[in-house]
Amino acid sequence: MKDELAIAIRAVRQMKGLSFEAMSGAATQNSLSLIEGAKIHPSLPTLLKLAQSLDISVLTLLALSLGVRDGNSPKDQLHSALKEVENFIKADGLLLIEGQIKNGVMVKRPRGTTADAERVQAVLDLKRQGKTQAAIARELGLPPTTVRRYWLRDS
Repeated sequence: MKDELAIAIRAVRQMKGLSFEAMSGAATQNSLSLIEGAKIHPSLPTLLKLAQSLDISVLTLLALSLGVRDGNSPKDQLHSALKEVENFIKADGLLLIEGQIKNGVMVKRPRGTTADAERVQAVLDLKRQGKTQAAIARELGLPPTTVRRYWLRDS
């Protein structure tokens, strides 16, 4: 998405006739140049500042970028997102969000679940078959870090 974000940011900045100097509150001129040149990804806080300095919603900026990526219109991206939000709300997702906040602070989640013995064994079996960690991660649909952790149990 580096290229797509660069394209959208550059286009909005040019459309609004803004210079790098006018956006200096969002990032340094060097960083803006690197972002618009698709050399670096902006962090989410930087992306929020860029959108603010462009006087555009970060959601709009992302819709423009995703439209470039997917070869469709930003409106299509937003309609799709709206359907997802509606489904989230229908499934009581907002209640789940509310349950993650207590007294205005995010609730800490409990520690992760203990290792599934079957998954550990599957990783170790595939390791013994000579498969790489990356191949095992793909085959079992596990994160590479989980495979690495299980892999080391056989040492």
